[in-house]
Amino acid sequence: MVRTYAVIMALIGMNVILMRAVKEGAGVDSTIISAIAWMIVLGLVGAVVGALAKTTVDESVQTKIKAELAAINSQPQSSKPSADTI
Repeated sequence: MVRTYAVIMALIGMNVILMRAVKEGAGVDSTIISAIAWMIVLGLVGAVVGALAKTTVDESVQTKIKAELAAINSQPQSSKPSADTI
């Protein structure tokens, strides 16, 4: 997830700079340097966002699983499903 967000943000940043340069008729040298710089910056931002998203999803899933396991373990022994019923 981290890599995906980083790549998407980096490519969006680079494409925006390249499209702006085509629209304004800017020079190739400065455009490429600017596009690479913004690609690096937005790639880092995307990596941070991706890491936060991954942590959030992992914690959410872990919390749900713990709650479900606690609910199963708190049931009386007679109401737990046996291996034959599953």
